[in-house]
Amino acid sequence: MFRFFLVTGIGLAVINGWIAWWLWRALTGTGWLRVAGCLLTLALGVAFPLLYKGHGITLAHTWLLRAGAFWMGMAFYVFALAVLADIWCLGARVFTGAFPATPRWGMVLLVLGLPLLASAAGWCNAAFPTLRHYDITVRTRGPVPPAYAAKPLTLGVITDMHMGRLITAGRLARAMEMLAPRRPDAIFYVGDMIDDHLQLDAEATAAALALAQPRLGHWAVPGNHEYIAGSIDASLNFLRGLGMHVLRDQWAVVDESFVLAGRDDLSVPRYTGTPRKSLNDILADLPQKYRDLPLVVLDHQPTALEEARQAGAGLELSGHTHYGQLWPFNLVVEKRYENPLGLLTMGNFHSIVSAGTGTWGPPLRNTSRPEVLLVTVRFTAGSAAADQPQP
Repeated sequence: MFRFFLVTGIGLAVINGWIAWWLWRALTGTGWLRVAGCLLTLALGVAFPLLYKGHGITLAHTWLLRAGAFWMGMAFYVFALAVLADIWCLGARVFTGAFPATPRWGMVLLVLGLPLLASAAGWCNAAFPTLRHYDITVRTRGPVPPAYAAKPLTLGVITDMHMGRLITAGRLARAMEMLAPRRPDAIFYVGDMIDDHLQLDAEATAAALALAQPRLGHWAVPGNHEYIAGSIDASLNFLRGLGMHVLRDQWAVVDESFVLAGRDDLSVPRYTGTPRKSLNDILADLPQKYRDLPLVVLDHQPTALEEARQAGAGLELSGHTHYGQLWPFNLVVEKRYENPLGLLTMGNFHSIVSAGTGTWGPPLRNTSRPEVLLVTVRFTAGSAAADQPQP
């Protein structure tokens, strides 16, 4: 994590330094406007890195953090256009007459204006999640659970909300309002519900959860940001205080119909010094009478799909990727994960990865819509074991 923040910090320093230098050259002769533009760039550039791990909760702190987060997303595109503008101008100098001259103010408006418009559109996109529906069929080792012989199991899924100073409980309420009319049997929260503890509103969050009343309850697993936010115990106790059943490398038999295995986040060794349990270790003490029930796995990061498939899982639900959140980071995510987004089916195993309901850092999205998932699971009798790789 230190390496991540170091690389990110160096990258932000280069990006904002280049933008300030470009503005200083582009605004020659504009007096105080030139100075103000460069100082504003540098101030916004350091706002998010300095305040994100700080403890200020005043209105000024919060809005400066939000402004810095918005600028962090916009600055990448400003930087890219500024570099292209410099290449254009260099070409104009080297090949006189080969490139038409562009008025200075036109160039400034282009470099700043296009990213501003794109970022405003990304902010609107990020603020309004969509309801995405998946319908899958899972073959059982034993008989179909009686509760779901005549009707499917319906699951609501919310991930990567990142509630704190940047995203409030109002976003969660919007998500619950989308799920409530669908009457899901259970709602799963697959990590990164919490981004920081400074402005978490337990009362407002509980009121948001109360908008939907799943008969099998609310279930959660930790993500990496439950650790980054501070004490993992404080994060999980907050979720438990809302009435969520938290699984941390644990299993539960739900409705006497399926086994739910909730994995601790992949980053647990980094924060606790202890290894994450394997899925087989988690299920080692599962009584024999439950071993033929369908297995559903909650794992924040979709990095252990084959492990879940080998263990006989019919469904794994994950988040974490945000599908990059901002272009071109989705291209990195596609290289990093076997399933970066959506449904991947391998035999009787189904991996569903959500793009997330909230955002981290920049409150912007342009690679995907934020989403709340509704997963319909139909059980059918068959040999689930036949789909498992042979030793």
